[in-house]
Amino acid sequence: MQKIEKFIPAIAFLGGFSWDSMTIGSKVYGSDLIFLSFYYLLALLSIYFIATRLVIDDENCEDNTPSFFSKILNREWHSSWIDRLTWIVQFCFGNLYSALVICYFKSSGSIAAFVIVLLLVSLLVGNEFLKEKYEKFSVCLAFFCLLGTMFFNFLIPHLVHAMGALWFFLSTFLSIGICYLLWLESSRDKRTLVAPIAITLVLSIAYVANWIAPVPLVLKQQIVCKNFNNETYSCDVDKLNFWQRNGFAQITIHKEEGEEIYFMSSVYAPAELKAPIEFRWYYLVPATQTFKLTDKISSSRMIIRGGRDAGYRSFSRKKNIPEGTYRVETAYKDGAVIGSSTFKVIEGMPKNGFVRDSLR
Repeated sequence: MQKIEKFIPAIAFLGGFSWDSMTIGSKVYGSDLIFLSFYYLLALLSIYFIATRLVIDDENCEDNTPSFFSKILNREWHSSWIDRLTWIVQFCFGNLYSALVICYFKSSGSIAAFVIVLLLVSLLVGNEFLKEKYEKFSVCLAFFCLLGTMFFNFLIPHLVHAMGALWFFLSTFLSIGICYLLWLESSRDKRTLVAPIAITLVLSIAYVANWIAPVPLVLKQQIVCKNFNNETYSCDVDKLNFWQRNGFAQITIHKEEGEEIYFMSSVYAPAELKAPIEFRWYYLVPATQTFKLTDKISSSRMIIRGGRDAGYRSFSRKKNIPEGTYRVETAYKDGAVIGSSTFKVIEGMPKNGFVRDSLR
């Protein structure tokens, strides 16, 4: 036991993270939001006490032990209380980081969004070693500002059943506003606000550049096909070989002259949430080997109505599409990418024939 004891925290961390990745993100329940809100409020309360309490040494303590309520109300606290509060902050940050990493990862459909997730992952891992750093109010406030913005950006769409720039910037201002009030109570130097303000500006720029994953939307399924049936959301797809099924070879779709190509996707959203989406078609230019945007397709029927476990289904189609390699992105309208698929359009019949497939 002594040999493996030092690995127990890492094992517990990986086990908890793996469990969260399987149970959080594809569907978020009200209880999940309550727990995450509890962690945020508990962290807020702990940071407030760390910022406003004065620490006294052992030799300055009186022999009589003060009551619990007198400890709360008195600005002078024993140093052991600050240590305990710091552990609470680390615990709450760890739980929030874990959930947000999973939710933002499952909503990420672009490289830039994955970079933001990697930042959260690095902070999630670093949280295991930052206990002493959290005793410094400036460090604690900076991390709290980042977590607050990402958390409110995830929470508010569930509460108002809508998403977009208005709600993201509301999340941003709410988070920085709470940090500002904490700073006022702490009577710290103005330099303490430099990191939270910088984090707010970076996240705002990232949102405008569509680098922030469009949480809480999650791509469930996508299909490229032909002979689409609007009632059953079924169509003909090329029968995949072993390499294509396992992601080692590019998906293909064969067609005859004049046949339409359809791209279908299903996107999960929380109950009652409405969000417009669009399909962005890119063509791989052979001469430059770069993808060029050819079409943005959106309509009134491409408004997600949340609540369906398998996701809200939608499609776009292309007529007279030439042979070549294409990439289609399913994205929040004029916003970040939820997911994408690359495939090759080929004239003629596939070697292995067609099979009928459908969106669940």
